[in-house]
Amino acid sequence: MIRKSRIAVALGLVLALGVATVAYAAGNDENEAFVDGSVKPSKLSKKQYKPINLFLGVRTETPVVNGAQQNPEAERISMGKNVKWNGSKAPVCTAAIETPGLTAEQARGLCPGKSLLGTGDAEVNLGGARVSDIVVQVFNGPGKNEVRLHTSSTTLGAAAPTVFGEIIKSDQGSKYGPMLVVPDAPDAGGDAFMITKFNANIEKKSKVATARCKAKKFLFLREVTYDDGSTETAELTQKCKRKGGK
Repeated sequence: MIRKSRIAVALGLVLALGVATVAYAAGNDENEAFVDGSVKPSKLSKKQYKPINLFLGVRTETPVVNGAQQNPEAERISMGKNVKWNGSKAPVCTAAIETPGLTAEQARGLCPGKSLLGTGDAEVNLGGARVSDIVVQVFNGPGKNEVRLHTSSTTLGAAAPTVFGEIIKSDQGSKYGPMLVVPDAPDAGGDAFMITKFNANIEKKSKVATARCKAKKFLFLREVTYDDGSTETAELTQKCKRKGGK
């Protein structure tokens, strides 16, 4: 396990060496973006929307993390019309879970039990090592069709962020339905480091995510905007089966 003191030392070295001698490249040239997504069960009715487990995530890889890399600044993940989102199916959490240093257990204790929609994990690339003990918890609210993704990590401590997201109608054409928008993607060490993975599974029992199998496939489209304003997209398709075979 990487201790917080080691993170501080690594950040100090980055700042001490400076980034002026490092050439900046466009974010969509130097990085490779991926989108992760899946629906379970994948065998569903053609017409009726049913509660599902909805997994959503992003991954971003870059050759070198040295403080000069372009990090994701904003994220948009569109889902196909086979998926719907209704945040009113679960209670909302309005507590101050953004308070730095809250553990996963403390954040849960501040919120109504059923406002926790699901969990996941994240990873930060420090350049020479990676922090992978980051726990992600998705809480419903505080507003309609809004979510907060609380993170906690023994390694990061108070530096672990809480991320705001909103689910709106996608603007990516008639094939798509809901879209998760993260207007301010979290930084790692003031952008000295890079968050390379961030995901969560919305649990079926929450009933906020439903799906059907009319189009025989689930679509996922990620649009990432980097610090320099450049953009990149990543797509993923998952097949589904109709109950009854029709």
